[in-house]
Amino acid sequence: MARAAVTPELEKERRRKWILLIVMLLSLAVMITSLIFLARIRGWRVRRSEKSLLTIVSASSPASADSDQTLSFVDDDFMIDERCAAQLEQMLHDCRAAGHKPKILSAYRSESEQRELFNALTEDLVADGHDFDTARELAALQVDPPGESEHQLGLAVDIAEEEDHKPGGTQLWLDAHAWEYGFILRYPAGKENITGKNFVPDHYRYVGTDAAKQIHELDITLEEYVAMFYGN
Repeated sequence: MARAAVTPELEKERRRKWILLIVMLLSLAVMITSLIFLARIRGWRVRRSEKSLLTIVSASSPASADSDQTLSFVDDDFMIDERCAAQLEQMLHDCRAAGHKPKILSAYRSESEQRELFNALTEDLVADGHDFDTARELAALQVDPPGESEHQLGLAVDIAEEEDHKPGGTQLWLDAHAWEYGFILRYPAGKENITGKNFVPDHYRYVGTDAAKQIHELDITLEEYVAMFYGN
């Protein structure tokens, strides 16, 4: 029996059915992925972190001038909120045990200390020939103005490589493991439009182990995390 000729109309109908099938399969895949994602979120909601650990500091939401946190010393010379002091010490210990040489550059700073840093840099830029307003704008690109620095919370720490050690090892280790201790890279590359800050490779922020794990797994910023889990 001779096969029926394939007409343009028949071929068009076959293509339409294939396209419809592909769209249905893609929609099903998206639905399944969404259900898995939502299930994970529901599981995470029962482990919401202490809200004060997730405070976002910015020009529109400045840090309190009168800090009421309890501070502890780490590495002898620096202070940090006692809620993350043990985790920071352990993270530094494990990083060193892995063959790296992490060095704390900065931890807690009071508002007056932040103001001194900012004003000193502004004065240097004025001395270099910039007018005062321009100097302040340029200074803000390097040092946060008083009230706009996470260091005032006592939950942020700048960690870099010791000068006499191979560069990059500490940062690579922290990028892979900081979340295990409750810390996140606060201002990652490619997220400047969300954080409002330029990429800062050595600035780590304590948010608690649960939040850090979730932020790491979702590859999001603190701003995105707070909006997702704590937004109205």
